Amino acid sequence: MGANEGRGRAAAARVREVSTPELYRRNPFRLVGLTAAATRREVRERRLRVLGVLEVGGSTPDGVPPDATVEEVRAAFDALGNAERRLVDEVFWTWGMPAGCGCPLQLHQKHDTAVAAYAAALDAEADRTDDHPTPLWTEAARCWTVVLRSESFWRHLNHRVEKLGDRRLDESTVDGLRAALPDALLAPLVEVAARSAQPRRFAGYLGLFGADRHAVEDARTAIADGTYRRVESLLKELRGDLDGNRVEAAARRAVKETQPLFDRLEEVVPRAEFRRTASLSESIAVVANNIGVALADAGGGTGLVREVFAVARRHSSDPETLAAVERNEIAATARPPTLPAGREPSSARVFGALLHAVAATVFLGLKLPEDAIPAIIFLGAVPAALTNCIAAAQPRTEPGRYPVLLGLDFVVYLALIPVGMPYWLAIVVAVVLLYVAPFVRVKRGL
Repeated sequence: MGANEGRGRAAAARVREVSTPELYRRNPFRLVGLTAAATRREVRERRLRVLGVLEVGGSTPDGVPPDATVEEVRAAFDALGNAERRLVDEVFWTWGMPAGCGCPLQLHQKHDTAVAAYAAALDAEADRTDDHPTPLWTEAARCWTVVLRSESFWRHLNHRVEKLGDRRLDESTVDGLRAALPDALLAPLVEVAARSAQPRRFAGYLGLFGADRHAVEDARTAIADGTYRRVESLLKELRGDLDGNRVEAAARRAVKETQPLFDRLEEVVPRAEFRRTASLSESIAVVANNIGVALADAGGGTGLVREVFAVARRHSSDPETLAAVERNEIAATARPPTLPAGREPSSARVFGALLHAVAATVFLGLKLPEDAIPAIIFLGAVPAALTNCIAAAQPRTEPGRYPVLLGLDFVVYLALIPVGMPYWLAIVVAVVLLYVAPFVRVKRGL
């Protein structure tokens, strides 16, 4: 029993090995120019004739593809000398007319039509021909479905096991082929679709080959595997940017890169049907929400903040997550916009600081004797102006600080100008407004 099971597994492994988009172009029978019905003697004679010509640099013999190298042709003949490999290669090449196998003629015709259509479809997808692949895929699927469901097909393979007469082959070999062939027919489609810019079209072909629902779902997941891995990598990188305080870069990547990836996933593995897609989509939503909050806290532009929260809403279907995103977006966009520290312009505040110093100078000029005006200007106004300009130029200075101080100047000075007061009291009022009030606000802001 163990040996028999091993033969079945070996046959299945061989089927999976050859099931690539080059399934038909690299088939040994095609490379040497023979049909699958060729006898051992015909293979030997063909080998001597073809390699004898190719090895001396002669022109390519009829039936051998012009692009085949001597090494490929030699390897193909070697493969046909291995009964285990040959049986699998026969499945994927034309059989011709029934000869001693007892098969209905229609079976061979359907099989050969399926082989030819599938090969032509793969060539069309590779832009080797101008044929439209859709009717070719449809014909290949229709014929292969009939063939695999026909017991005559499996009897033919058992007949070939007997004819090949190799002790490594028996009925368990055919059982292994029966188990592996449905998935093997989908494998080239999966690989082509994974590289295609239009994977949705191939997802439609998968269901035509008669495979069960689970096999089709597995094939669709395989098509999406590369995209899944790119989404997972993007998630990891966005989290790294967030942890590393590269918030704006993370926001721009989330806005630019997530949608194309999930559009591709939705074409093949929509989140309504595939748990992995839904889980990744929710993870993207959570990360985008966190990026939006962090970006708002860092003083990011409202437009970009809204775009990031839109990413979060688009990728979540969880009511709690959507409610949290809505709350965070309202809070983030309701706060007054601020510029990042170190990049906020200060020229307007410096101008306000100068006006603040001028207002104090005018007030003192009106309240002090005329002979004190030079001292006011050189000992009071100039240092006061410099001090306030330095304070105003600080990045942490709030934009509204000097408009408030100018308003205070207007109220205080206008109220005190008509009031008689000692000189020293006028100086105290000006000093408080010029030197104390600005720095009290700086400390409070810190």
